Amino acid sequence: MGIRERWRAFWGGQPTELEPDRRLDLRTGFNVRELGGYAVERGATSWRRFVRSGSLDMLSPQDQERLYAYGVRLVLDLRGDHEVSVAPDKIARMPGVRFLHVPLYDIDLSDPSLEAVRDDDFRTLGYLTMLANKDAIRRIFSFFATAEPQECVLFHCAAGMDRTGVTAMLLLGLAGASRERIVADYCYSFGSDAEVDASVFGGKAPKRRELELRLEAIRTVLDRLRDGYGTVENYLLSCDVTREQLESVRSHLLT
Repeated sequence: MGIRERWRAFWGGQPTELEPDRRLDLRTGFNVRELGGYAVERGATSWRRFVRSGSLDMLSPQDQERLYAYGVRLVLDLRGDHEVSVAPDKIARMPGVRFLHVPLYDIDLSDPSLEAVRDDDFRTLGYLTMLANKDAIRRIFSFFATAEPQECVLFHCAAGMDRTGVTAMLLLGLAGASRERIVADYCYSFGSDAEVDASVFGGKAPKRRELELRLEAIRTVLDRLRDGYGTVENYLLSCDVTREQLESVRSHLLT
């Protein structure tokens, strides 16, 4: 069972448990959701500025038009070279859309075929390896910084879970989101909002091992990053992203 089929089997169809206005209504996309509407230190994250998703290779012409009408003008593909070659983005070919491919990590950590070789540290080590790829992070945030005020940036990998999750973690951290909010946004790819919120904000132990492992992984990665750099901003500066670029990205994301 592939990523797309596994996702739909888990959710029983296109996922709708998350707030309807944060989940974009696409028939041929999956795990497509907004980073807008989150409370942060300086207000709230803006709508139609950053959207995260799974692969775009199966988008219908109608859904391509929906994303374009939504304001998507920048597309960042975080997948590996092979993934891009066999399943290229479709919306990236539309006139006026700027596209960048930056392989953040060449292994899809949510590929079901890898389950047999996973242990509890598999994802954590993978995420830390992504963060060690500082040139890729520099290219990603330099690209984000080019967005014009009314443009929406869409970033994705294969399932919109791991590579996309790490990138969303950095964006929300730069915006001043709380540790709990960053963890919850990541975990919405692996459970309903009620289940995730109960675990992240309510302190209830997850009933499923999958969600428990995901919570442990993202919390460990966040703590390692902050132990080493103090803030997400300091980490991004260590990747040679300039202060001006960081302020451009932050301003684009914040209301």
